[in-house]
Amino acid sequence: MIFSTPIFFYLLPLAGLPVLFHFFFKQKKRRLLFPTLMFFHRTDPRLNSRRKIHQLLLLLMRVLLIAFILLALSRPKFQSSVQMGGRISVVVVVDNSGSMSDPAGDDKTKLEFAVQGAKKLVSSLGDSAKMNVVTIVEDPAVASGDSLTSDRESLLSLLDKIVPTDATGNAHRTLAKAFKLLKSDSAGGGVVHVFTDLQEAEWTDDALQSESADESINVYLHRIESKTRQQANAAISSIQFPRQKILARHPLKIGVVCTNNSEATANIRVNSIDNQDNKSTQKMTLEPGRSQIVEVAISPDTPGYHWLKTWIEGDGFAADNQASTGIVCGQTATVLFSGSPGEFGVLPTAFSPDNYGQLTGMISEFSRSGQIPRAQGEKPILIVTTWKEIGQNNQVTSNLRQYVEAGGNLLLVPSARRAGTNAKPPAWLGAGTKSRLSNARGIKVESMTKESGFWSRIREATGTASPENISVFTFYPLELSEEFTPLLGIDFERVAFAHRELGLGNIYVSGTAFDPRWNTLPLSGLIVVMAQSIAVEGTALEETMLSLIAGESPKGINAGGQHVEVISLVGDEIDFEGRASDIPVFSKSGVYLVKAGSEEFCVSVRSSPKEGLMQFLEGSQVQAMEKITHSVVDYNPADELQKYHIGRSRTFELFLPLVLLATLALFVEGWLANPIRARAEKTMRSESTQPPGQGKQPGDTLSTSGQEVPVGRGGG
Repeated sequence: MIFSTPIFFYLLPLAGLPVLFHFFFKQKKRRLLFPTLMFFHRTDPRLNSRRKIHQLLLLLMRVLLIAFILLALSRPKFQSSVQMGGRISVVVVVDNSGSMSDPAGDDKTKLEFAVQGAKKLVSSLGDSAKMNVVTIVEDPAVASGDSLTSDRESLLSLLDKIVPTDATGNAHRTLAKAFKLLKSDSAGGGVVHVFTDLQEAEWTDDALQSESADESINVYLHRIESKTRQQANAAISSIQFPRQKILARHPLKIGVVCTNNSEATANIRVNSIDNQDNKSTQKMTLEPGRSQIVEVAISPDTPGYHWLKTWIEGDGFAADNQASTGIVCGQTATVLFSGSPGEFGVLPTAFSPDNYGQLTGMISEFSRSGQIPRAQGEKPILIVTTWKEIGQNNQVTSNLRQYVEAGGNLLLVPSARRAGTNAKPPAWLGAGTKSRLSNARGIKVESMTKESGFWSRIREATGTASPENISVFTFYPLELSEEFTPLLGIDFERVAFAHRELGLGNIYVSGTAFDPRWNTLPLSGLIVVMAQSIAVEGTALEETMLSLIAGESPKGINAGGQHVEVISLVGDEIDFEGRASDIPVFSKSGVYLVKAGSEEFCVSVRSSPKEGLMQFLEGSQVQAMEKITHSVVDYNPADELQKYHIGRSRTFELFLPLVLLATLALFVEGWLANPIRARAEKTMRSESTQPPGQGKQPGDTLSTSGQEVPVGRGGG
């Protein structure tokens, strides 16, 4: 018997208080003399005996009531020992995290040893045992249920389905689930067996320190030895998404960050394949502790969802080498011009040569300045307007600022038809124009601030960031604030083209029109590359593109009460449809489409870089599990696991039965002490008639109300 709150058990002698009160307040018998017997002829001679029995029963109920309440508050538990034929409850935990795929000897991996030990344990338990299987990394294929079972065959079949993952496990969540299974069983208590390599990534989690277990639950951690790895190990530690808007037929590059987390030099190959079957391989050498970015190109040919799968070859561990990246390629984008086509020179053609979006994924549209407020609703990829237009309407200016700060792009140019930039630009723009300069023979311009992101994109597309033989005939030198970066000009005093960021968006300003009469840019191929780079500047649709590490589930998806559906684009198949809060964790690398009502999310999952670390716990205790009764034992396939159950038991909570008994004692005590029932019995006795000659005789003693009354003859 175990008492969770023994202080109430120590107070159990207080149950005798009613007995003490009974003797303390008991009235003593007194002898009284009466002159006649006429008042006692109808008294029941058995009244005194009945009253004694009634008082004893009432006293007993009060003692039992107090005793049952004190016992219930002490929370007693009864244990049936296995040695005495009692049943036992067991939860088997298998570590299926990425580190368990490492070899452990005898041509077996650590995971194979873990599954072997779990099978041996399940098979050795008797028919009366109740069990279940839990994995450290949630796997939809291993659905263990929410209760214990005695069906060993189903559990053995479940163990056969456990496969390696790319994820870092959650020890806190796993133990909490195991304890919940044991507590949900009618017996309570039991044993948890964990087959694991005790990698620090899982077993030093701060959340684990907050987990506690009842004293009746014991945890055994069967530590599977980790062999020293001879080869170097490199992992994909992160993915860098392209910082541009993604459109069809616009090439982009995805950065794959590779890290050597071992103590040896790694000579590896980074391979990739996309959904269009484009393949690539890059060789690289990584020194210990160093990271390097590998850029992998992808060029979506159609709008919609695309994926890129990347993996490392040539190192000593594979579970941290996978990364799958999903991208959302937008539909045909709109470049909105505020003005007539003739004011913008060749820009409309540079953005969309066919104006159907077939070649560049963009189309050009024109509107008057008063219609620019529509831009926020239409979400054009770029708004192009003139210096004159932006200073004429304060409402238009305010809407343009909101559009840019929300992630839009703005390009300001002089009108190719109308000379002069009379209107004063708004202060938030941070730029203006100086007096017009002209040279009939042209003045050569050069690229400025070549390390900027703009020229980096130009360099990727053309191989150079230095425009050749570009001259301007007419331009307005720009007057720029410190936020602007000069990009093109004669010198830093006569800048013709510049860029700045505002909020989430970008502003490009030009002092020359993109027209052959103003400069020679329209006569070169650079104008097309520049125009396309300006349009796609910014970030992709990050709210619909989620990046996760294996072992995580997407957060923040609001389905509006509707069911969520998960579809696999690349990677293991996941067949899920249900509530957003029930989305399973993604245990392997892949790209998944999550449909939540009218919204869709593209989820990219990469393997956990922690799993390749050779950091494992030593000793017989886990510091983070100080609130849990546990032991760490080295796993030996030859050991009999039944020995860990000797003396263990199934526990039965006695709180509820004791509360019910206390309630019953209270009802009986109330019935016995009920004054209405007592008066009814008295009335029934008073209505009964004594036969003649059966009354008390002089000299007899009459007992009533706890007193002896002597009866004497009257004086006469």
